Amino acid sequence: MRFRPLLSGPAGTQRLRRAASVLILALIDVTGVFLGIYAAFALKLLVVTGSVDSAAVWRIEQTILPLVTVVLLLIFAKNNLYSAREYRPRSAAILSSTTLGVVVLVVLTIASGWDFTTYYIVYGGWFFVSLFIIVLRASYESITTLALDATHYERRALLVGGDEAVGRVSHALEHTSNRRGVPYRIRGSVALDELPAQWDSPDGDRLLDTGLIDEVILTDVAELADEAVLALLEACRRRGIAVRLAPTTVELLSHTIQAVPAPGFPLFSVHPPVLSVVQFWVKRVFDVVVGLVITVLVAPFLAVFMLLIKLEDRGPVFHRSRRVGVDETAFDCMKLRTMKVGAEQMQADIEHLNEADGALFKIREDPRVTRIGGFLRRYSLDELPQLINVLRGEMSLVGPRPLPVRDYELLDAVQRKRYLVLPGMTGLWQISGRSDLSFDELIRLDFYYIETWSIWLDFVILARTIPVVLARRGAF
Repeated sequence: MRFRPLLSGPAGTQRLRRAASVLILALIDVTGVFLGIYAAFALKLLVVTGSVDSAAVWRIEQTILPLVTVVLLLIFAKNNLYSAREYRPRSAAILSSTTLGVVVLVVLTIASGWDFTTYYIVYGGWFFVSLFIIVLRASYESITTLALDATHYERRALLVGGDEAVGRVSHALEHTSNRRGVPYRIRGSVALDELPAQWDSPDGDRLLDTGLIDEVILTDVAELADEAVLALLEACRRRGIAVRLAPTTVELLSHTIQAVPAPGFPLFSVHPPVLSVVQFWVKRVFDVVVGLVITVLVAPFLAVFMLLIKLEDRGPVFHRSRRVGVDETAFDCMKLRTMKVGAEQMQADIEHLNEADGALFKIREDPRVTRIGGFLRRYSLDELPQLINVLRGEMSLVGPRPLPVRDYELLDAVQRKRYLVLPGMTGLWQISGRSDLSFDELIRLDFYYIETWSIWLDFVILARTIPVVLARRGAF
């Protein structure tokens, strides 16, 4: 039996990159620990004595640095802080990991008979070590992102599947914005009925040329015979090419799939896209607290916008758009009025100008938009009154965007499953391309958000919404 060398082919190159990335991250973390402990002791000496004795600080570091480093590196590895950049968590995971590390170290030192004369080193060390590691890792992320952009580094993929699925996956991979991940470049596609019967052939070598592709992405896998899938997997294994599976919208719901005991055959539990009771109430408390703070901050600006709208045409300040919310219940979505009075009645006359696909209705140069309305829409400022909907419990700060009744009626049964959670003021739509995305891609982002929800994810989406809005990406 022949075994492919461990470091040959695209997979081998990827292993080398991963090893280098893990080594660099570990060095960054060790540096952060060293600088954090040094800063904590130096600040203590500076406050107590008015000067910093570097030799004394270094003697203390030599005593505690090895233990602190080993504990933190092990905890960081357990919490996936050395995983690939697409999956690597950020500041929240670093803070929780350093906090756990401090707890472990305190327990170990107390158990070993260490006599604490002050607990400053505990909280001081925790603060500075966390700060340095977060800053150094953020700098590393920025530098590597710039390097990837400068070198035009990309994943080269071959798509295998039906024409419709291949087109959908190709568009999603090449047009969805993701600054953390390496961009994809689709180098070709193969229909299901065009797969070679034998991969050890000129046709197989041509399709799986390791100089042209790094990955094979399978779509419509249910249409392939088991033998064909296994043959393709084996051919890719021999060449060191990674194989990915692009799920359908329904398959995307199995993100948190769980095995279920069954006699003689493996079964898996698939859950609908819905938050648990605990998750719902945690998210609700977050919405109310953060929503109240944002409302207080934006209230003066809202007053100015309302005055400008009133002065332009003397019409109403607010627009109540009938939208569909959780459990497919309709509600009045609050917005600042950006269109002429009676704009909804005019929509039937301009349906032929629609520039969006699927169930959406959008026009870049909508003739119904007022002058002040155009400004408000460019920066999404017309959405601010939806804070009222959030406080009422009709919406969330982050979640799938609520669609007008007209758009909702065009959805199919699967797409309507996005209404099992509260709609949001912002979401993955807004930070992933907004109006530049296809409707199918938006639905997939909704399902992905629901399946991977966390408070930290809401924080990230809210924070990333601000630069997206200011840059007016995909807004009209």
